[in-house]
Amino acid sequence: MTIRLSTLQIHGKGLTGLLDMQKAVTKTQEQIATNKRVLSAGDDPIATTRILALNQELALNKQYNSNLETLRNRLNREESAVGGVSDLILRAQEIVTQSGDGALNKEQRGYLAIELQATIDAMVQMMNSRDASGEFIFAGYQGKSEPFVKGDDGRYRFTGDEGQRSIQISAATSVASSDSGKKLFVDVKSVEPTIAAHANVSNRGAPPATIGRETVIDSEAFANFYPEDVVIEFRPLDESSPPRLSYNIRQVSDGRLLLQNQPYVSGAQISYGGVAVTIAGSPAVGDTFIVESSDRKGLLTGLEDFVAALNKYGDNVLDKEALAKQTSNALDNLSNAQTTILETRSSIGARLNLVDATLSANEDSNLAIQTARSSLEDLDYAAAISQLTQESFILEAAQASFARVSKLSIFNYI
Repeated sequence: MTIRLSTLQIHGKGLTGLLDMQKAVTKTQEQIATNKRVLSAGDDPIATTRILALNQELALNKQYNSNLETLRNRLNREESAVGGVSDLILRAQEIVTQSGDGALNKEQRGYLAIELQATIDAMVQMMNSRDASGEFIFAGYQGKSEPFVKGDDGRYRFTGDEGQRSIQISAATSVASSDSGKKLFVDVKSVEPTIAAHANVSNRGAPPATIGRETVIDSEAFANFYPEDVVIEFRPLDESSPPRLSYNIRQVSDGRLLLQNQPYVSGAQISYGGVAVTIAGSPAVGDTFIVESSDRKGLLTGLEDFVAALNKYGDNVLDKEALAKQTSNALDNLSNAQTTILETRSSIGARLNLVDATLSANEDSNLAIQTARSSLEDLDYAAAISQLTQESFILEAAQASFARVSKLSIFNYI
């Protein structure tokens, strides 16, 4: 059987073959230029799927490494701030020890009180340190607000919370990037029982009344009262005669009234059970304040109490004996605060070591992933160049053949 091919068919088939060969040459050239064996999913579907999975692992490791660097920066800043507070505690211990010298008179102790107050202010600057993003390190979850703020009574109060922020460093691991100032600087074990007071968050006074100046005025009486807590509640005006703003003090454990319908005077001392507090401002009827007995005493509160003692006690025998006891308690409380800070610094160091170890492990993981990916997608240069040479030769031969065939025509034989 005779097969006849038209000139159009000859040219069409020849051109298709040339284009296919040209496409193969171009693909090989692109592989060599990019050093990639797999240029599209169609080249090797199984390898493409695995390469995508490996790329995702590398992207996750990159994100975790970024998190680790952020964590390291935060921990370094915290360690620096905590170290600064530790140094200031040593200075405070020197001042407190010096103030216990019986040869000093009240005026000289007043100079030491000024220096100790300056040390307290310097501590607060450290406690209000910020991280690289501008958030306060020791404020818990309230990172936008200063954790230690001076109140109207001239004393510093913690206004943050007990939250501890964490950063994800692997699929199953989060590491604390900060420590709450309450745990670190406020909940310090006290040599003697003490009290802590705070206003109810739902109080309606405008502006809200504040409570402070928590003081143990009779250690023996308070020892008998401890560990009871109380609520100070402001009562309706018509409960007193003549009508006036008054308060009740109620024991939390059993609801027993300790004081009833006491007239309120802003800034006046309110005392019960061997302790005293001060409420200042204009509380609304129904406002409540909680005073809790505690075996904890804040670092700043202890130092502020000692500053008050230096300014209070005179040079008589009884005052000096009282001051000597205050000095001993202050030194013991400072020692407890230093112990808490040392424990925290140890924890920070452990977390920094974990950061370094995880970064090192991620580097090893990245190397293994990149090696596996390379085996799937990287090109064998020698084989590719040999293939390109072969394809180029075939293309040139095909082009020469097509040039000859395309010139064939019956008219050449007429």
